[in-house]
Amino acid sequence: MPVATDTTEAVPRPDAANGPGLGRRMRRGALWLSVLTLLASAVNYGSNLIFSRILTPASYGDLTALLALSVVIAVPFTAAQTRVAEKVASFAAQDNWERVQYTVRHAMAHLTVLAGIGTALYLATVPLLEDLLDLQAPGPALALAALIFVGFLFPVLLGALQGLERWTAFGVVALAIAVARILFGVPWAEAGGGSGGAIAGQAVGTGVCLLGLLWLLRHHVRRTGNAAGWAGLRHRPDVRAAAAGAAFTFFAVIANCDVVLAKAFLDPQEAGEYAALATIGKVVTFLPAAVAVTVVPHAARAGASPADRSRVLRIAALLVAMAAAIAIIPAALAPTFVVEHMFGDEYLAATSGVLPIVCAGGGLSLLYLLVTFTVTIEDHRWTWLLVLGVVVQVAGISLFHDSVTQVAGVQAAAVALVLLVNEARYHALLRPTSRG
Repeated sequence: MPVATDTTEAVPRPDAANGPGLGRRMRRGALWLSVLTLLASAVNYGSNLIFSRILTPASYGDLTALLALSVVIAVPFTAAQTRVAEKVASFAAQDNWERVQYTVRHAMAHLTVLAGIGTALYLATVPLLEDLLDLQAPGPALALAALIFVGFLFPVLLGALQGLERWTAFGVVALAIAVARILFGVPWAEAGGGSGGAIAGQAVGTGVCLLGLLWLLRHHVRRTGNAAGWAGLRHRPDVRAAAAGAAFTFFAVIANCDVVLAKAFLDPQEAGEYAALATIGKVVTFLPAAVAVTVVPHAARAGASPADRSRVLRIAALLVAMAAAIAIIPAALAPTFVVEHMFGDEYLAATSGVLPIVCAGGGLSLLYLLVTFTVTIEDHRWTWLLVLGVVVQVAGISLFHDSVTQVAGVQAAAVALVLLVNEARYHALLRPTSRG
């Protein structure tokens, strides 16, 4: 999204991304952020394990399907995080702090308006969702509205931290959100709130973290005389913002639609089992997410050089693959142990689906990196690859859904197809490329 009323673009420093220390800088930033986000992921998935044990498999299936749906709904606005990070990184490199502040305030005001509209539209569809997803009660779907609204606003502030390369603060915020999910969501669910209590508690905890992040960035969001907030309220999304939003939307669909489709096609017990599998897959997908976060400022400063961009991407892909392997290898070698100790005996029927779901999760971690990279360099044509993946995913699961293992296999195949076409035609992860 445009972040100012003029058309002046920041001029990246030519030596910032292609210097000999690039790999070392990326590893250092990704390592420290990975430590904090790994802790956040451990806490977050620990809360999933708690929910899977205090809720019935059917209620856990409701919870997982609704949270997956919230990601799909809110993710177009997650593109704002990458756009804001790109602009902030460029302006900060020039020490142009007034433009940094304008970027943040403008985007925050704009997303607030869109959050209100998006949440209202979601509430209008709740009766339809209750029937479509075969929910146990409408309460969880209603509680999700608050989480969706808050989720629209976070990306702008996280993008500011990302562009400023404040990796410690970024990781602490991620950890705080995960902890808040347990502090507010688990007691609410255990007290009889069920999946609706888990979602409502998560919304409250996330809102508390949002207020803390606003305070942390208070110097960049406070009111000044540049009218950024008013301009953001009146701003209409442009083609670039829509294209960025589309890329993240299709990624969210391919990463989460399997859970929604499993909830629609499988019986409640099997849908709960697939929700457990999907949780394992998400561990693999987002364990290396810190690498994708750190790649944005490096890619933005690489300028228009295809060689520099390719180098940034290949280094990041190697780091992502190494991090994902940490989760893939033990899960693939001991699937029964993983399912039994994470979720309990009620979910052991899903054991055969662990291998395809962790392979899908590893592929999605690379797709997330590619989405972030292509949005940063504004390669909008690449988004059509994700469209292909979604078509294959939806068609495949619609045809093959006799078991949780079949659904997981289709998910892995759809992700693999997208990666293969990308390697052959677009931004290769295994070899240098001159494509811009």
